[in-house]
Amino acid sequence: MTASARSPLPVLLLILLIGSVYRALALHWAGLNLYVDEAQYWTWSQSLAWGYYSKPPVIAAIIAFTTELFGDGELAIKSGALLLYPLTTLLVYALALRLYDRRVAFWSALTFFTLPGVAFSSVIISTDVALFTSWTAACYGLLRALENNQWRWWLLVGLAGGIGLLTKYTMGIFAVSTLLYLGLTPSLRAQLRNPRLYLAALLSALVFAPNLWWNHLNGWPTFQHTADISNLETGPGLHFDELSEFLLGQAAIIGPVLFFALIVLIARPRQWLAEPRQRFLACMALPFLLIISLQALLGRANANWAAMTYASGTVWLVAWLLQAERRRLLIGAIALNLALASLAYHYHALTRLAGIELTRKSDHYKRVQGWDRVGAEVRQRLIDNPGAILLTDQRDLMSELRYYARPQSDNAVMWNPRHEVVSHYHLVTSMDDKIGADFLYITRDERLPDEVAMRFFETLPLEAIHVPVVPGWSLDFQVFLLRRFQGYEGPLPLDRPPAPPLN
Repeated sequence: MTASARSPLPVLLLILLIGSVYRALALHWAGLNLYVDEAQYWTWSQSLAWGYYSKPPVIAAIIAFTTELFGDGELAIKSGALLLYPLTTLLVYALALRLYDRRVAFWSALTFFTLPGVAFSSVIISTDVALFTSWTAACYGLLRALENNQWRWWLLVGLAGGIGLLTKYTMGIFAVSTLLYLGLTPSLRAQLRNPRLYLAALLSALVFAPNLWWNHLNGWPTFQHTADISNLETGPGLHFDELSEFLLGQAAIIGPVLFFALIVLIARPRQWLAEPRQRFLACMALPFLLIISLQALLGRANANWAAMTYASGTVWLVAWLLQAERRRLLIGAIALNLALASLAYHYHALTRLAGIELTRKSDHYKRVQGWDRVGAEVRQRLIDNPGAILLTDQRDLMSELRYYARPQSDNAVMWNPRHEVVSHYHLVTSMDDKIGADFLYITRDERLPDEVAMRFFETLPLEAIHVPVVPGWSLDFQVFLLRRFQGYEGPLPLDRPPAPPLN
């Protein structure tokens, strides 16, 4: 077998293995704590359900699986990303190979695996991780199904679509991409009358149905949350500043060189609409980008919300660059993206090496430091006050302390006198059945709020928690021992002692 005919797949597999091990080691060496959403997802994984307040269930199931295998450490919680991104990369390879050749497939896979967004997301467990896998599998399944109409490929489309919806609701944009591609391709418009297309959609709906039922039973919290974050948060009108920030954020997702190349490619619609392979890839990519861009224009959108653009979009861009004999540009883009990823992974080590003292303005990781020390403090306070239940008033506190103060924090509850549902903890914890119980209350408030103090027989301020992180940034919380909860409503005891002043 000649070198030109040899499959690049073994080389790609070796790169994926080395890259994933390196990312795991970088994550371990960084010693960072869980981000608030990661800690929240971990708490979900402790009680598996078909849905949660802000997300469908797949993210919790992934964490439950990896922690069952590897334990409850931060690396184990995040390891789902390290496992799924190589799989998604192989799906990108398969998609490119089906459309083009081994050369395009290898460079597409390598480019995708080294995108800054993928590199950074590989050390964070988020819904984008599994959505990338589902979206790319659905793209590949659709491509094969349209080639030969075999049931197995339509089943793949349906299963991937359903699992994608159980991961993140924006998987629904795949239907828009599919209909757009079929509508723009005269030879495939007959597929709009193909019953297998609609049976695949029905299969997706059936896979997704348990989450709908869970939402129905719980008052549709996930849909309400999705509507809230999609709302016009910045006021009525068009927000070109938000749109500009969102679009510039795409340069951070795929790197500045590839971002510029993508702009050039998108600006040539006659070229990619006329060529069937480019048309397919563009239709699988651009609707996602356009829909989230519209959301940014009308209100607000985070840059990563459009990340699915780059599943097929990477293949589209790489194939165009290679066909235009721009391989050196592509290699340069990959090299730059690798450098950006290394800077992100080793930010603290590099700044220490350069003799730079980080502050609250320059330490971009300040929000994922110090929580382990706060958790240790809270755990000890709970041990010192046996029987007291951890009580907090904010989602981020509950998320981080449920993890870092475990196991003493396992029965933690949210203060919720108005019975509002603004987080999953408001949905699943209650104090109504804890009349007479004692609580350890952790809050950012400087003093105990009157509405809290009046609902307990006795309140005792304890030593505050102060954990410095970097100059100008620390984690500071007031701690109160609250005795004998009297209930959110009803008469208060007349013999209640006055609350002592803060020390």
